[in-house]
Amino acid sequence: MPERTVWAIALLTLIVGAVLGAGLATSVFDDGSDEQTPNDPTVATPPPDDLDPSLMLAEQSTVEQFGTTEAFKEYVRAGQQQDGRIRVREGRLQGGVENEAMEDGGNGDGARRGGDDGGDAMESADSAEFTGGSGSEEPERVGETNVQVEGFDEPDVVKTDGANFYYSPVAGGHHPRPVIEDDDHRRSEEPDPSTHVIDLSEPADPAAIANVDASGRMLQTGDTLVVFEQRESRIVGYDVSDPANPVESWSQPLEDRLVTARESGGQLYVVTETPVGYETGCPIEPLGEDNAVNCGDVYRPGVQTSAEATYTAFSIDAASGAVEDSVSFVGTGGDTVVYMAEGSLYLTYTTGLSEADLLASWVTDTDAFPQHVKDRVAEINGYDISERSKQREMGMAIEQWLQSLSEEEREKIERDLRGGFEEYRADHQKELVQTSVVHVAVEDGDLRVGETGTVPGEPLNQFALDKYEGTLRIATTIPRAGDAESTNQLHVLDSETLTQEDKVTGMGKDQRIYSVRYVGDTAYLVTFRQVDPFYVVDFEEPRDPELLGKLKLPGFSNYLHPVDNQTVLGIGKEDREVKAALFDVSDPTTPEVGDDLKLDKHFSAIDESHHAFMMDREHGVFFLPAENTGLVVDYTGGELEVVKEVRADAPVSRARYVDDYLYVFAGNEIIVLDQTDWTRETTLNVGE
Repeated sequence: MPERTVWAIALLTLIVGAVLGAGLATSVFDDGSDEQTPNDPTVATPPPDDLDPSLMLAEQSTVEQFGTTEAFKEYVRAGQQQDGRIRVREGRLQGGVENEAMEDGGNGDGARRGGDDGGDAMESADSAEFTGGSGSEEPERVGETNVQVEGFDEPDVVKTDGANFYYSPVAGGHHPRPVIEDDDHRRSEEPDPSTHVIDLSEPADPAAIANVDASGRMLQTGDTLVVFEQRESRIVGYDVSDPANPVESWSQPLEDRLVTARESGGQLYVVTETPVGYETGCPIEPLGEDNAVNCGDVYRPGVQTSAEATYTAFSIDAASGAVEDSVSFVGTGGDTVVYMAEGSLYLTYTTGLSEADLLASWVTDTDAFPQHVKDRVAEINGYDISERSKQREMGMAIEQWLQSLSEEEREKIERDLRGGFEEYRADHQKELVQTSVVHVAVEDGDLRVGETGTVPGEPLNQFALDKYEGTLRIATTIPRAGDAESTNQLHVLDSETLTQEDKVTGMGKDQRIYSVRYVGDTAYLVTFRQVDPFYVVDFEEPRDPELLGKLKLPGFSNYLHPVDNQTVLGIGKEDREVKAALFDVSDPTTPEVGDDLKLDKHFSAIDESHHAFMMDREHGVFFLPAENTGLVVDYTGGELEVVKEVRADAPVSRARYVDDYLYVFAGNEIIVLDQTDWTRETTLNVGE
């Protein structure tokens, strides 16, 4: 390769690399050969008329099916060639509650919110409570899984039908193999591959009455227990009408990644992700060949994406396991957020501007380059070749121009280009990372792909989204881009068309969102880098939100939970230690921090999942797991007081209540407390 060509390519790499901090990303399908050349320009894809990257944020309200397998494969092939978007995203937040991936036993979702219709937010925000019937043997109240939206259950390691617990120890907690003391050394306990059925007819003395030969997150509805089984990669249903004798009633193979699932009214809604590439076979079979999806039936957005994956939403009858409907669409991989509310399923995927698009747009927009170079770069960007090859060809085009310049002119241009590209990139920061939202309408188990929309930035987790009064609220972080600091925005979209209505900006400059909580007509957000700003956003006018107030304090909260109409509880970290704090929001324009509780512990199961949180309003307490300890904390009177500390041999992962008894789950242990005086009644070891 000529020396000047190498210099020109090095110049482009230097300019972009200095700003991105990581150089030019290359397509994962590029063979890396230095001899790769573009296709014949006579068959090149025509360059776009306007290369302004802001077009990437144009409304994508029209979706359509591919129609044929050939059209699907061509779109995927083009996406794989294009794959090379700017890699500017900061690391995915660890400690955010979305990080429990279903394939590892988690739920793939994160943060929380009250009712989606602005109803009783306090009731929706807590663990759903089972109310017993008139029979004297039935408990009056049973605390169930802490879910995002009331009426839409989420998979977890502990489930109950009011009379029994179903518990899968191997699927729960940060440490699936709890470490226990054994004479002179420490060893790891072998994981329990079973799901245990725990009889609660004697609440103070529960008994293990059966084992289900499967382990994983679960959903329970009616007489059916559904296990998302880890060992054999399948979804399996058990008839538990006789809890002492569970019987497998159906099974569906799980061939691809399980993103998440929901249950409502006996209907399961399961979302899978199927990686796609040049060799992707058709049809797609995330639940096996019996439920195959024809590639021509897959939906596509109105613009070309990197096409890294297809997402399929299945509607399954929980009792029979029959797949009643499914829809699939193409997106990007690895960071999908799923949110479900009445009548709607929303899925997101993150897209962004490719290196070639950004470079081409910069070259054509800046006065530093003559017109013939701009025309040539635009032409190259339209070629049907890989990102790396486009960048190489752009460098060669610039090299031909640079050969005509004197050394003094070249040095001046190099200085101008470095600063010019950095400024240009900052101006287009919001185009570098974007989130596309797909709306799937849900009615009586039927699924229909609706509209799509796009917002800048990326959501933290499922609780960044919320359906409210005909709108969809979504909070995103736009990552740092060179000298441009990160920003956070809360967007209001129409819940059906996904067109943008309004947005709130100015929250957490050069910080990231760590938690979001929607409670009726109010949103609470926490951002963090050095301090923890707590923001209050008013939605009295749902399509015209207003930022009312903010509060700064040390540390951060990665889980927010409404206590009452005037108080919000935050759980997170300060100086890497677990912390709980009360926020007084009685005056939303000037929120204040109330009492706090800091522990000498570095990990809480709430870091991984909102399912680990439990609040019992009747007793005025919440449960805070922290490593091998569980704390019962009284929150009444505006103060936080530890009323009981429970120590276990394994990391504490969950707590549930039945009438006036509290059950603490830690590895193979189930510890029972009497809530009237907080005495420890008994410990059941399900591993024996």
